[in-house]
Amino acid sequence: MKLSMRRQFGLLLTVLLLIAFTGCGNSGNAKQVEITLWTWQSTIKDFTSAFEKQHPNIHINVVNAGTNDDEYMQLSNAIEANSGVPDVVYMDYNAVQQFAVSNELRDLADFGFNTIAKDYTDSSLAAVSSNGKHYALPISAGPMVMFYNTKVFAKAGIGEPPATWEDFELDAHKIAALGKDTYITNDDGDAGHLNSMIWQAGARPYSVNGDRLVIDLSSSKVKKFTSMWQPLIDQDLVDTSTKSWSQDWYQGLSEGLIATILTGAWMTTTLKRNLPKTSGDWRISTMPQYTNSQHTNSENGGGALALPASADEAKAKAAYEFAKWYAHEDGVDINLKQDGIPPLRSVLTDKDYLQQTDSFFGGQQTHQVIAQAAQEVDSDWQYLPYMAYANQIAVNSIGQAYLHKTTLLKALGKWGADLTDYGRSQGFTVTNKTVD
Repeated sequence: MKLSMRRQFGLLLTVLLLIAFTGCGNSGNAKQVEITLWTWQSTIKDFTSAFEKQHPNIHINVVNAGTNDDEYMQLSNAIEANSGVPDVVYMDYNAVQQFAVSNELRDLADFGFNTIAKDYTDSSLAAVSSNGKHYALPISAGPMVMFYNTKVFAKAGIGEPPATWEDFELDAHKIAALGKDTYITNDDGDAGHLNSMIWQAGARPYSVNGDRLVIDLSSSKVKKFTSMWQPLIDQDLVDTSTKSWSQDWYQGLSEGLIATILTGAWMTTTLKRNLPKTSGDWRISTMPQYTNSQHTNSENGGGALALPASADEAKAKAAYEFAKWYAHEDGVDINLKQDGIPPLRSVLTDKDYLQQTDSFFGGQQTHQVIAQAAQEVDSDWQYLPYMAYANQIAVNSIGQAYLHKTTLLKALGKWGADLTDYGRSQGFTVTNKTVD
């Protein structure tokens, strides 16, 4: 049966209207959500651009509010003023708990994070957790490793990286014999580095249980570290005057005046970017141990993406969507391409990842060393809920030991007293077991 011209026109108009309506629904013209991300990561554009292509309904406004402590101060000010709080923020691991204990970060269980929490390494998950709750998505790990210059080692007659701290001291003497300005490593008293070294010695100087804190910077395991490290300072085997990240530091590394770096494995990218002329000279090993029979490790650095609790409630879902994409989905591949270390079990056990070689490190399969270092990290470490502040004031106490005005152990005693006073002023109940 043929339709009348009027009815044919009516049906055609209906179809066209349906197509137009459907097209509007899928054209990407839905209201776009704009979220603000605070981070100092120099390569963040690679992540945000890729995410926005996949999620055209979300735009990310990136703000560099300063690095480390500068960002945390700005964040605290914004939270206190209840104005300008970002929707998602990058934090070092040692700062997450500082904001979590004050209920300034969102519990990610509300977004379903607990279903993927088991995918992360124990140490990274512990770093973003407080009282059994998770407050950030881990995106980078910083297992401690030793970067060493093979040319300097060869000149000093050192064939293998030191397996123990006793070997490390013996090698320090050999390297010092190359010249008065040549050192096995530098240490300018950075509190983050000091904590990592204490952690690796098995010490747990901070215990946090809600608002009740215990500080113990004089335990036998703290002394285990200081009794090993203090002689290196006393004998001028460690460069205590060259500041890490300074131009002098980079020059010292380039010229072979500083033979090793004891730090997080993320340093691979820094060396490649800043010391290209030394390509082929460097290798990576796991950290020296106190005994050959027991391997243990710590972290230095590492970071996560957190959602401030006072940020825009309507944007929180989009902010979490980006953080999860970065930490657990396609962002992981970008992270790997940039030599990042996603703290995911699946990455650190992946056969292809472990077999990759790196020409900068003489064709070494560096990921095998990094994966081993990550697996050996003791995960029961706790940071103080004001660790960022603690690191800031360390120069008043720890710094004196590196000026040869006191010993490390006495400096730690002074630091512990300062941390106790501050904690109590902030309303914490603090037990200080530290003694001079």
